[in-house]
Amino acid sequence: MSLLRCLLLAIFLIVSSGLAQAESKVYRGAIGDKHIEMQLNIDGSKVTGSYFYDQFKQDIPLEGSYDTKGQLELTEGKGKQKTGKFLCKPEPETFEADVECEWSRPDGKGQAFVVLTEQGIRLQKETKIVPTIVNDRKTKVFASYPQVTAQVMTEGMKSFNVLVESLMQKAVKEFQPESLAKSNFDTNYNVLLANDELISVEMEEYSDVGGAHPNTRLWTVNFNVKTNKPLVLDDVFLPQSEYAVEIAKFATKDINRRADQIEIDEAKRENRQPQKRDQPVMSEDGLPEMDTWGLSTKGFVVYFDFPHVMAVFDKTVVPYGLLARYLNPKGVVPLVR
Repeated sequence: MSLLRCLLLAIFLIVSSGLAQAESKVYRGAIGDKHIEMQLNIDGSKVTGSYFYDQFKQDIPLEGSYDTKGQLELTEGKGKQKTGKFLCKPEPETFEADVECEWSRPDGKGQAFVVLTEQGIRLQKETKIVPTIVNDRKTKVFASYPQVTAQVMTEGMKSFNVLVESLMQKAVKEFQPESLAKSNFDTNYNVLLANDELISVEMEEYSDVGGAHPNTRLWTVNFNVKTNKPLVLDDVFLPQSEYAVEIAKFATKDINRRADQIEIDEAKRENRQPQKRDQPVMSEDGLPEMDTWGLSTKGFVVYFDFPHVMAVFDKTVVPYGLLARYLNPKGVVPLVR
């Protein structure tokens, strides 16, 4: 079951029992090509909050509600000065985003597709992760990357900021477009996990140098701000254990399950019967090696570098429970929860 469907079911059950409790969630995503961050406060079926564009960092108030069909409607603006609205529906189970919406002006015009992903932020109130941007109109480079802010900055926090900034600058420098007229570079981020000891962030990079196809890349930064060191796989798993085999088994099954669900969803939209495959989309032998990894509150996140036509399967979240026998008992996974 998808994250949003689980959330909507939980809200329905809580409201039905009369025991509603307020809950706050942070999302990142984009309206069209503009990066945004949104905070929603959920109190039963009532939703309030705000969002801002990374480029301007000015809060825009939101209010709305869930309806009986699980549809989220939000109106932006203050009083009579309404500036837009969001209409969000439960997404298909195969999509990575937690929420998919359509933004429009109050009159319904100017529609823009919106993708939102919940952030795994578990920080103390005085510590925040905020977006910093690179904006070069000449080369059409726009990138958002995370930076930690706090009343008292530790050496680990400072090192994380320096590391992320240097990697972002390196990625921008490596962007060499063939034609400025057709070029485009866009990078946004998701906080997989951020608590007082660990930070794991996912960077979503899109680049078009003017060639036949644009390139997409997912890369991560995993850092222990308490020890002031980047995380390595030995911090997660027992050295020389066969965790990679277990990951490959789960990822293969998960990719085939998601592929089947995609076919079911497409068939439903096209009013036809789903087509049965003679062979699975992915086999363990055909699965590429892990490209990078991350830590989230939901599980160990593994990334594969698939061809463009299979990019939807680049990311898989493996539950920690399936990897329990391979986890380093002195490692960092106990710190995730």
